[in-house]
Amino acid sequence: MFHKIPDSKTNLGANLDPNGKEVTFKLYSKNATKVILCIFEEPQNQNPLMNLVMKKGKNDIWETSVKIYALSQLKKPVFYGYRLFGPNWEYKENFEPGSAVGFITRVDEKGNRFNPNKLAFDPYSKELSHLPSDVCPSLEIFRSSQDDYLTDNAKYAPKSVFCLDNYEKSITMTELRSFSSEIIGEVHIRDLTFSLPINERGTYLGAAKFAPVIKRMGFTMIEFLPLQEFDYREDGKNYWGYMTLNFFAPARQYSYNKEFGKNLDEFRQMIDSYHKNGIKVCMDVVYNHTGEARIFNNNNEDACLFSYALIDNQSYYKLSDGKYYRQNSGCHNDTNSTNIGFCNMVADSVAFWAKQGVDAFRFDLAVSLMDVSNDQNAKYCSHTSLCASLTNELEKRNVKVITDPTKTQEGIMLIAEPWTCGGENSYQLGNFPDNWMEWNDVSRDTIRRAALFGNSINLNDIINIFEGTKSRFKNKYGAINYICCHDGFSLYDCNSYSKPNPDTTGGSQWEICHDNNNNEQIKENAIKKELAMLFLSKGVPMMQIGDIIMHSKDGNNNSYNRDDKTNYYNYTKANTQNSFQNRIFEFCKNLIKFRKNNKIFSEKNFDERLTYYNEHAQILDTKSENLKTDYNKNYIGIKIKHEHGDFFIGFSKHPYDYNFKLPPAQNNKNWYILFDTSNKEHITLEPKTFFGLDYTLNPNALVVFKEC
Repeated sequence: MFHKIPDSKTNLGANLDPNGKEVTFKLYSKNATKVILCIFEEPQNQNPLMNLVMKKGKNDIWETSVKIYALSQLKKPVFYGYRLFGPNWEYKENFEPGSAVGFITRVDEKGNRFNPNKLAFDPYSKELSHLPSDVCPSLEIFRSSQDDYLTDNAKYAPKSVFCLDNYEKSITMTELRSFSSEIIGEVHIRDLTFSLPINERGTYLGAAKFAPVIKRMGFTMIEFLPLQEFDYREDGKNYWGYMTLNFFAPARQYSYNKEFGKNLDEFRQMIDSYHKNGIKVCMDVVYNHTGEARIFNNNNEDACLFSYALIDNQSYYKLSDGKYYRQNSGCHNDTNSTNIGFCNMVADSVAFWAKQGVDAFRFDLAVSLMDVSNDQNAKYCSHTSLCASLTNELEKRNVKVITDPTKTQEGIMLIAEPWTCGGENSYQLGNFPDNWMEWNDVSRDTIRRAALFGNSINLNDIINIFEGTKSRFKNKYGAINYICCHDGFSLYDCNSYSKPNPDTTGGSQWEICHDNNNNEQIKENAIKKELAMLFLSKGVPMMQIGDIIMHSKDGNNNSYNRDDKTNYYNYTKANTQNSFQNRIFEFCKNLIKFRKNNKIFSEKNFDERLTYYNEHAQILDTKSENLKTDYNKNYIGIKIKHEHGDFFIGFSKHPYDYNFKLPPAQNNKNWYILFDTSNKEHITLEPKTFFGLDYTLNPNALVVFKEC
């Protein structure tokens, strides 16, 4: 392992100059006509100590600087924000906060929403002093309604925080390995440790303490739900964090030490702890919308204004008819993926977190980054859009990007959620640039159907999954396969409920799920079959960490708003010997170990090792149309060529016992059973004696043999 020194400097925002004598402040705004930097001694209840007019320079960057001695006299972090004027609110010398001097309209035809009575925090803040809901849960002081647009909120609005004495401590880095060899565990940082008897539960430091446990589980990469600053009270409860306020600041609520200047340091400590345990870290990032801009009561003059909308509404957001926000994201607004200032901010943000040690990024609703349109109708292009240029932009910022996930390369991995919530052609699985990995919902749906509704899939569907979903990815190694993720049921609930709990808030009814007749043995077989398909298929396997311990959300399939035991992990049952949860826990750990020990499953050409058989041990023609059209064929055998003895998978979706014959073993070897999903005793994946070539599968089971 080696170490690196993280770098918190950014292209814009507040930064200490190389000589350490002054702090520069830079802000992008194409359409502003006047920008005033406001510096405060306290985060709340005070007027600014300094009001500095900024100068507009090249590329629509506004800039000013302050001598370090002037700021150091504050003896605290620097709290600051911006007042901006523009075409809809002209600057006048006699303007006073709280007045209408210079006012023209709350929003003009081009969508400008400049309002100098509302203080904007810096989009490049490394920390926010507090959240909007801390001072005004109903958000009136941040709104542009007839009653609120003249209210000066500078005393109460969140401020950007800049620490003069930030110390860059080194971070351990993991050894280089191919991304295709990773085993990803997805988790909400609070869920991971909140039920544990430690002082740091639910925090960065709590997650850091838990790293050795994640290692013992077998995961090599942990993927955290959003960690960038968000308001957890938004819309009643915003537990998951998919409404980002700031793209450079770690969420303060996850800091154990609440002092200013500590949360980035604690975030780095967490990264360091995982890296020391050989575990890489992936961040779920949300650049397709923000937690700010929205219209109230369909009144286009009444919008929520925290930062981006105040700084340059038409640059940061896609607008519909000028005065409304387009919202294909389904979250009040769509960010402007065609604007150079916004695109630079995304690249700067990803580069910033990469320099803090983050190894991979999962982009929420990433199709938004393929949008090249400027009007209300989205147009997606993988060759000329932000997602296409991001790799080059990151390399300009000295951040390498992995170009081939099957090779050992230095760099970060880009991962797409390849769809969004609205707009024509918003489903783009397989269409991202070749160096992007993609969440594979085809694997999710097929694996579930294979275990729960076998008559709804054919043998070609099974082949497609084992070969890395060629139907979508063609020659690209791009699939991140999963059964369940934060969206939807947990793995236990997917196999325990036939429909979502009616108490679920907004849970989708699309779930492919079944209660398995409330029969524990049938349920165990189904879950083990799903896990086996996941870990024996081409592509990178991902699962929720809660799923390895069989966490249940009591049928809630949209727990975004539940800061309670619905989401918090309880590890007791998984650690109770011979319990249902413990059997799945041990089986899954051994499956992970099996995949790690057999590198062929991570190879780019894994699918070329596969030969398919019918129940009579005769080779199947995979090009036969019959495999695609006949849903009554219930069995397929899959032989996996391996230098040290082949593997053979017997797969049945038949509702009754099914007899099949294995092909003869080679080189005077015999077939031995590794596991049968219908057998409670088959947990360790150690070869077990098996004589002969005939085998009877229990209903809907999967068996794996090893040639020894």
